[in-house]
Amino acid sequence: MPPEPQPQNPTNPRSPLHPVGDTEVTEGINQGKRRNLQFGDYKWRVLDVHGDKALIITEDVIEQRRYNEECAEVTWETCTLRKYLNGEFYNKFDSGCKEKILPVTVTNQDNPEYCTKGCRNTNDNIFLLSIDEVNKYFNRASDRMLSYAGMACWWWLRLPGDFSDLAAYVSVGGRVGVSGYYVNYGSGGVRPALWLNLKPFN
Repeated sequence: MPPEPQPQNPTNPRSPLHPVGDTEVTEGINQGKRRNLQFGDYKWRVLDVHGDKALIITEDVIEQRRYNEECAEVTWETCTLRKYLNGEFYNKFDSGCKEKILPVTVTNQDNPEYCTKGCRNTNDNIFLLSIDEVNKYFNRASDRMLSYAGMACWWWLRLPGDFSDLAAYVSVGGRVGVSGYYVNYGSGGVRPALWLNLKPFN
């Protein structure tokens, strides 16, 4: 568990440790808002709410990046994209935002069609959606279609494709690409997801 926050100035609700935007995202979700919530430098949408926590994902593809720097047999556990999301990307959030991000155990199933082995469950702050999660939270292909820099863009999922050097994705047309793209394709969109703590700061 993270340590209890220690505001620099308890009388100032906009102190650097507890930015006002973090309060607004919590209040927005608790009031029923589900789209275009500001958290950190990005806009997010709510996929699910369980008690005092919410699963959120960026509204858009935020960048293009390889699932893995080299074309090799990898899993979500070992790929360089996971390392980036839970390292450099996570560290872009300020301390107030980090307190709101819940570390979770992520389930990494086998590919449902080709039975390519997934990996053991991982402990992540930031992750990509699985095939099942995309199908659960985005019912229509049109809901999955995104662009980046003004052009239609496909985006990575965390499960393997039909071989271990491929990773599943969502196509530019919103189709779930169960067979996968080679993990070192550089044009794959990144759409991070995380679980957000809805409890107010003390």
